[in-house]
Amino acid sequence: MVTINARKRLESIEHDVIPAMFVGVLSKDDTWLEHTLVETLPMLEARALHLADECKKDGECKQDDALCDKARISDMFKETRKKLEKENIARKSRSRYHH
Repeated sequence: MVTINARKRLESIEHDVIPAMFVGVLSKDDTWLEHTLVETLPMLEARALHLADECKKDGECKQDDALCDKARISDMFKETRKKLEKENIARKSRSRYHH
């Protein structure tokens, strides 16, 4: 079994998981958005913050490494929430005009 270090998991959240939330966002519904905003993103943010601590503790990140900067991580999740909410508003407005 392959063990992936904390840094690689943190990179994966930032470069793979977060962007994947926007794939097909126009076809997502209110239930998906609510679940993502209320459950998925908070859980993922907590995990990313924990991984940042783990990276620092294990020496995988230097003190000034942006990847492990907890303020930057929190800002990234705030921005993701805003973008998802904007996309949802855009989706709703488009669907109103198509009916």
